[in-house]
Amino acid sequence: MTNRNGVDRKALLAWSVASACSSAALCTSAHAQDAAQAGPIEEITVTGSRIRRTDGMAAPTPVTALTPDELASFEPGATIAEQLDALPQFFFTQSAQRGGLAISGDAGASFLDMRGLGNNRTLVLLDGARLAPADKRGPINVDTLPTALVRTVDVVTGGASAAYGADALGGVTNFIIDREFQGLKISTGTGSTEFGDGTRWNASIAGGFQVGERLNVIASFETRYIEQIDRDPEELDSSWFKRWGHVTNPEWFPGAPAGVPQRLTMPWIAPTDRHVYGMISGTGTELDGMVFNREGTAIREFVEGDLTSRGGPGSTLSTSGGPEAELANKAYGGPINGAEVRNRSLFAAAKYAFTDRLSAYVQVVSGRSESNQTPRRADTLGINLRSIWAPRIAADNAFLPDEVRDVLLANGLTEFTLERDGAFLGVPDMGIDQRDNNAFTTETWTVGFDWALSSRWNLSGSFSTGETERLSTVKNMMRIDRMFLAMDAVRDPTTGEIVCRVNLPQYSPTEEQLRAAGVASGLTNSRTHADPDPEPLAAPIGLDNTVEDCVPFNVMGFGNISQEAIDYVGTDKWSVGIVEQDFAEVLATGDIHRGWGYGPVSSAFGLTWREASFSDEAFPEDIDALGPPLNVPELGIRGIPPGYTGGSPNLHQFSTLPLISGKFSVWEWFTELQAPFWESASGARRISGSAAFRASDYNLSGRSDAWKLGLEVRLFEGVRFRATKSRDVREASFSERFDAQGGGATVRDPQLNDQSVPITVVASGNPNLNPEIADTIVAGFVFQPRWAEGLSISTDWYNIDIKDAIQQIAAQDVVDRCEEGDTAQCANVERDPVTNDISRVFRRFFNQDKATVEGIDFEVAYRTEPDLFASRAENLSIRLLGGYLLTREDIAANGTVTDLLGVYTRPDLTANITTNYRVGPWSFQLQGRYIAGDKLVRTWVEGVDVDDNSVPSATWWNGSIRYRGELRGGAVWDLGLSIQNLLDKDPPIVPFGTAGAQGFLSNQYDLFGRRYNLSFNVSI
Repeated sequence: MTNRNGVDRKALLAWSVASACSSAALCTSAHAQDAAQAGPIEEITVTGSRIRRTDGMAAPTPVTALTPDELASFEPGATIAEQLDALPQFFFTQSAQRGGLAISGDAGASFLDMRGLGNNRTLVLLDGARLAPADKRGPINVDTLPTALVRTVDVVTGGASAAYGADALGGVTNFIIDREFQGLKISTGTGSTEFGDGTRWNASIAGGFQVGERLNVIASFETRYIEQIDRDPEELDSSWFKRWGHVTNPEWFPGAPAGVPQRLTMPWIAPTDRHVYGMISGTGTELDGMVFNREGTAIREFVEGDLTSRGGPGSTLSTSGGPEAELANKAYGGPINGAEVRNRSLFAAAKYAFTDRLSAYVQVVSGRSESNQTPRRADTLGINLRSIWAPRIAADNAFLPDEVRDVLLANGLTEFTLERDGAFLGVPDMGIDQRDNNAFTTETWTVGFDWALSSRWNLSGSFSTGETERLSTVKNMMRIDRMFLAMDAVRDPTTGEIVCRVNLPQYSPTEEQLRAAGVASGLTNSRTHADPDPEPLAAPIGLDNTVEDCVPFNVMGFGNISQEAIDYVGTDKWSVGIVEQDFAEVLATGDIHRGWGYGPVSSAFGLTWREASFSDEAFPEDIDALGPPLNVPELGIRGIPPGYTGGSPNLHQFSTLPLISGKFSVWEWFTELQAPFWESASGARRISGSAAFRASDYNLSGRSDAWKLGLEVRLFEGVRFRATKSRDVREASFSERFDAQGGGATVRDPQLNDQSVPITVVASGNPNLNPEIADTIVAGFVFQPRWAEGLSISTDWYNIDIKDAIQQIAAQDVVDRCEEGDTAQCANVERDPVTNDISRVFRRFFNQDKATVEGIDFEVAYRTEPDLFASRAENLSIRLLGGYLLTREDIAANGTVTDLLGVYTRPDLTANITTNYRVGPWSFQLQGRYIAGDKLVRTWVEGVDVDDNSVPSATWWNGSIRYRGELRGGAVWDLGLSIQNLLDKDPPIVPFGTAGAQGFLSNQYDLFGRRYNLSFNVSI
């Protein structure tokens, strides 16, 4: 049916209903009645409940539901994770493009994080069912989900463990499949940034058809490619990017009068304690602070800039402006970068109706997400003053200028420390050909049945088995042992050639000598957590021709390395993680009481079983089983810094991976009830409630219970109040129980006036962790005034208190909490007994007393009803989504409170507003996104610690235009152009440290500037 303007009336009305009901909290029975006139309504299950409902009444639990088109408007052509991150319920959502570490992290995947409580406290479902986790940490990689057939994405505020099981402490994100889809739809798109990078391509095809009268089949396939972004900082807009950082105020000193801040915010910052060509330190002579020339053949003085801090208590060890800052700008990367991303997913399902009451189905979900990065600059040493990883250069080094050697020998010194940092684009150096690849591949098969026992009762059951494999590979990764052996270059007294010290005739150790030195060290190489029987260290260096193939090179200056030496230093490493999960469920739903005075009591009863296992391994095994590297001077092995010899037990740089595995199983039974308590004769006023309970029996930790109570009150026309209280649980993940790995980091030491110091970090699991228990309260109201038809307002306050919260805090937080009086964390901070410098920090998972988050979600929606019989069908809709974070605290066992709110990476207010206007076949959209400003560093006081501790708010606008047409045979097509960041607004300036990095840690900000995306869709 079409109107006089040729617009499909049923399709337009269906779109109107979808827009009005895009939030379950705002959907009314009136809209459902309108939709019924356009066609039959599919029976649905409201996310947050296991009870099937078709009356259109909103649930007590707040649900924000968005269609794929609505999500795409936030970030056209992007992944679903990047689009969801625009919602106020999400914080710190990791995307494959802007992910974590390669070999030891979770790069290559996208994990949702609701309420900033962590992605392991956000339950992700596909049509209400669990999928195999992405890795040992437990979250679901949403990049592998089949979004081409998604009808809506439901975001549930607060806990839902009673309905769906563990992990739903922060909330639930449920991807609802359109299982009734009939026809074919094809979508394609491409886009790029105005800068000319980050090109995107995406395509999908989805179809559904009926075979005979009983078989229904739906399937989809989609693929996406995003080009790597790595912008040269010299090409960035200098009105925004000026390498803002901090320099110590020359008027400040310990005990300075009030009003004299310790740090000044300055542009074009460069460090004074290291240099891209290498800086000499640790000699106590006039050499300290001298830098090499580019060729490494001479030294010169460091040239100070406009304002410089080189030492003293609380010094930032930085300079602002001048030639060194200009050189540093060429040597350091910029803040605008993102990995190459490749995604693909497949979904197929077939449902066969044996009778009108009994049907069975089978489905498969398969996906792969991949991220790749090729560093264009090496920057492999990453070292600074007092660094425990800096190379020690011997006085007899063959490449050492005579002017340096003479001073060393005159002062009886045998070596000095080389502080080198940074790299130039395209110049050969260590790590220049390194390539990181991370891929997650997942597949889940499900079989199930649906049996209508009667007109009121339904029985369903399913069994699924799934597996996710994570493959992380680093090509040409730095080998610590080879790097320092090759740096220790000397002249062979016999031939006069420059060789590695280890290859001198008096050394050249054999494999037997190396193995004997490993055993004699008394050290072990333990690759498993709490290994009860670790093996002795096999050798101080690699046994894979490491001695025979050594190629010397000059580390002083920059770019003074041959391709042969680059090939020698870098070797491949990869790791494989596998998670397997089997899940079975039987669910009965229906009305258990038909005689209730105000309607039936709806109910759900279920029984589930889940078993999961994981394993993590690293390869090649013969290399990964070695380490840490050790100095053995009698064998010609020397110059390896103490940060490596006493830190990460691995030969590849900062890449220790545990050899671990684990398994758990759980039986659960649950029930849920929903009942009307009272209803007026007209039905306009109503009081109803709900209750849910789930008992879980884990083989690792025993019994835990979850429950939820809900109340809905509608006493006034257009006003509905709702409230829920729940207790939710979360078991420790495999990573939290069994993980064990180490690496390097830098922290600010409060006992040194927040001076940055290098440390070794050891992260480890805890098999004795208790389950988390969360008490959640959500209360709010929905206002839909009759006098303002089309207007809907909802506001919900939430409070989540997590007892025994499982935490693994950052190394800096470990140090800060110790300084604030948390004695438990002080046990995780090791200091040198002589210098009192921090040498090692342990990041152990632990149960802290409590974690709390409190906030308010609000939504305002207004839309005009289209006049379907007018000459032009017009429609205007406005939707505002916002969130205000009131509290986010961690409370230690001794009562120490860590306030995590008030910092720019966790803004207290976020919001977006979307305006759509449709007229005939045209539609126009304007969208604004806002992030409140806040502090730069949580612990700093403005005017005391720094002159300006604020990060300004950010607002940017997106726009799109779309044309919709029809083809012969009823096919519909549309062509759209979207422009993100219409005004090409720069992100806020975030001063960063003493190396002038200038960047931000949050994925929420628009980082890439103005972007264009063209899309074309066809539906048949």
